[in-house]
Amino acid sequence: MKRAKLKWYTGWLICLLAMPLSLFANEPLIDLAAELEAHMAQQQDQQTEAPVVEEAAAIEPQESMVEAPEPPAVITPPVKPEPAKWGYAGELAPRLWHRLDPNYLSCATGQIQSPINLAQGVAVNAPSMPGIDIVYRPVPLRLIQDHQGLRGDYPLGSYIRLDQQRYEFTHYRFRTPSEHHLEGFAYPMEIQLFHRDGEGRQLIISVLVQEGRAHPSLATILSHLPKEKDTLNLVEDLNFNPVRFLPDNKNFYRYLGSLTTPPCTEGVVWIVFKQPIDASIRQLLTFHQLIGDNSRPIQALNGRLPLKSWSGDGARASSNRPSIPGYYFDF
Repeated sequence: MKRAKLKWYTGWLICLLAMPLSLFANEPLIDLAAELEAHMAQQQDQQTEAPVVEEAAAIEPQESMVEAPEPPAVITPPVKPEPAKWGYAGELAPRLWHRLDPNYLSCATGQIQSPINLAQGVAVNAPSMPGIDIVYRPVPLRLIQDHQGLRGDYPLGSYIRLDQQRYEFTHYRFRTPSEHHLEGFAYPMEIQLFHRDGEGRQLIISVLVQEGRAHPSLATILSHLPKEKDTLNLVEDLNFNPVRFLPDNKNFYRYLGSLTTPPCTEGVVWIVFKQPIDASIRQLLTFHQLIGDNSRPIQALNGRLPLKSWSGDGARASSNRPSIPGYYFDF
């Protein structure tokens, strides 16, 4: 028994001696309370830092949006409406043009509209009025049939000169019957040659056509008509010059009027030759069958007195005051 107790004490003493002395120090080696407080403080720091990170992450895209340049705004130009369709019969007839489109109001309200009746007894003698210098060059024939009828296009380089002003020749058209009248009578056809200066002012030369002998230049036109509407027929191996349409007698009337088609723009200088040219009855009928009636009715003079480039024939002299109310344009 004593031997057993001795062994127990001896073992306990050995174990006690084997322990490190730090276990007997005043402060413990591991402070559990301090570790717990440190762990809780770390969790609180993480919870308080998380919103800051999220806020920074939320703000960062906003800052990038502010710094990034905005794409340029695309400005779409306003679409210009197409002009209203018009014609020469029915609901599109000339007497209704002003109702088809607000831009056509001048067709009804204008005071110097075209065409007009030209009479020697009303025109004013102006023999000193400058003549027309015509410089047309031959070019390949270009013809187009559109809703107005038959048109011949012309490239730049041909022109007329009137009062030291140059007007470029742009195109020519055929009207059946004639739009202008002479002494109260219409003619089977009228050829109109259009010109424009650098500021957009327009001048139109008009040649009336009467029944007579066949005209070679009109025969050329009829031999090369476009086969389809709104399609250019270019005849490259045929040089054509519309100067052949002009009469031998270059006496002319001159007045200020308008376009004879919508929008009936006013301020157009008209030169109408006194002498018609001839065309055969077959040529005149063929043109009329091709383009139909495409003439605007006669418009009121509204006091206008056309000028004439020759004297006599009972017309008034420009130096004398007219015996009836009226005015003429000294242009």
